Amino acid sequence: MAVVTEKAYAKINLGLKIVGRRTDGFHEIISVMQTVSLYDRLTLIERAEGIDVRCLGAEGVPQGEQNLVHQAAALLKKEYGVKKGVNITIQKRIPVGAGLGGGSSDAAAALRGLNRLWKLKAKDFELALIACLLYTSDAADEGLGVDLGG
Repeated sequence: MAVVTEKAYAKINLGLKIVGRRTDGFHEIISVMQTVSLYDRLTLIERAEGIDVRCLGAEGVPQGEQNLVHQAAALLKKEYGVKKGVNITIQKRIPVGAGLGGGSSDAAAALRGLNRLWKLKAKDFELALIACLLYTSDAADEGLGVDLGG
């Protein structure tokens, strides 16, 4: 049974500029971020099929298909035609809802870990494009801002 672990580092915004508002209610933003030493730890264990994500150490984390890690795994699995499955355990240390990017960092760490676990040999930019698709069907240089008011 193959096992991979990944760290998902928290990040802080060093700069944030709102450049517009979309018709879907999201804001178009440009952001400069820096990782910090605080991290969640993901353990990924290969299984025959399916995706199971469990989160330890925090309440209020979306479960099942609503979890960004689950969504990232499902999208990578679909895009690369992977038949195998995975059990993912997230040990939360990044506070939920603190604005430290824990959910998106966990999703990115899951993509890195699954790339190794499933031996996909995907390049970093390919994983980044998969991550973009979690938020929008359009890949762009800037991202979407959620809950910025207005």
